[in-house]
Amino acid sequence: MTEIREYTYHSVLAPYIKSFVDEKRRLGFIYNAEAYELSRLDNYWEEHNYYDPCMSYDMLSEWMRANPGEGKSGHSRRISVARLLAEYMNSLGIPAYIPLIRLGKDYNKVHVLSKEELVELFDVIDGYTPRSFNPADFRMAKEYPVLFRFYYCCGMRNNEACSLQTSDIDIDRGIITVRDGKNQKDRIVYMPDDLKVLASDYYRYLQTELGFKPRWFFPGRNPYSHVTKGQIDKRFSSFWADTSVSLKCDRKPTPHCLRHTFVVDRINGWVEDGINTDVMLSYLSKYLGHNDPEETFYYYHMVSDAFRILRSKDTVSQYVIPEVRRR
Repeated sequence: MTEIREYTYHSVLAPYIKSFVDEKRRLGFIYNAEAYELSRLDNYWEEHNYYDPCMSYDMLSEWMRANPGEGKSGHSRRISVARLLAEYMNSLGIPAYIPLIRLGKDYNKVHVLSKEELVELFDVIDGYTPRSFNPADFRMAKEYPVLFRFYYCCGMRNNEACSLQTSDIDIDRGIITVRDGKNQKDRIVYMPDDLKVLASDYYRYLQTELGFKPRWFFPGRNPYSHVTKGQIDKRFSSFWADTSVSLKCDRKPTPHCLRHTFVVDRINGWVEDGINTDVMLSYLSKYLGHNDPEETFYYYHMVSDAFRILRSKDTVSQYVIPEVRRR
């Protein structure tokens, strides 16, 4: 369960921010990130010596400007929380300017792994032997092949897989329940048959090794806590560095890239099999926990192999779209 983070507010906006956050949480939202941004707005109000809770355009003008080095996502998030608070205050009869600026998101280009890269990476993961003599490290060496396949075979996010509880996995039916995912969404994820076998063997080993049924499906060195996202990021980086393909890659991948690769490989498969992707994208979007299919399809735009596959299925464009002329 995600821990609720509490912040203390001090400005004249404090009672409104507090009641707004409390109301959101009563509705079932975690609201940690938003509460943090509102604490920054509260500090901004204090630093500028504003003693009027009626937020005006002039008062918010500096808040709405992008900070040096700030990305579009962070800038948009700050404006968004000010807009939501303003709407709430207006509903209480307190006049407040509602910012209308919507900036969208920053999308960083991600590395989608090729088949060659996937094969070599999983060869390294499967063959890993710890250099220490700590039994916990040897136990975790058995976890990595299953955990990293959850990213690629099931399209799970890093933190979602790390914090899976054993009660959320029905290995016999191959069903994983992801609770409190991004945007506080629960969803069902299905394991392919070969992963079910691997997960079943691993879980039997885990119970035998620990001598009890653990709460977490992927425990850390301390078996009473789950492995953390930071630990897995570091371990993935080490595995990747041990591959020969890492020397030819200009963009270092992360565990999240396995999720992106899952998306691209699924769409490629549908295109090659002549399956209607417009229909399937809606299902894939829900499966991944995305807000809409556009968010899912974004990653497909960045993959060179995708265009080769699309073009091989296109019987018209090759006659009317000229080759790009290189200078």
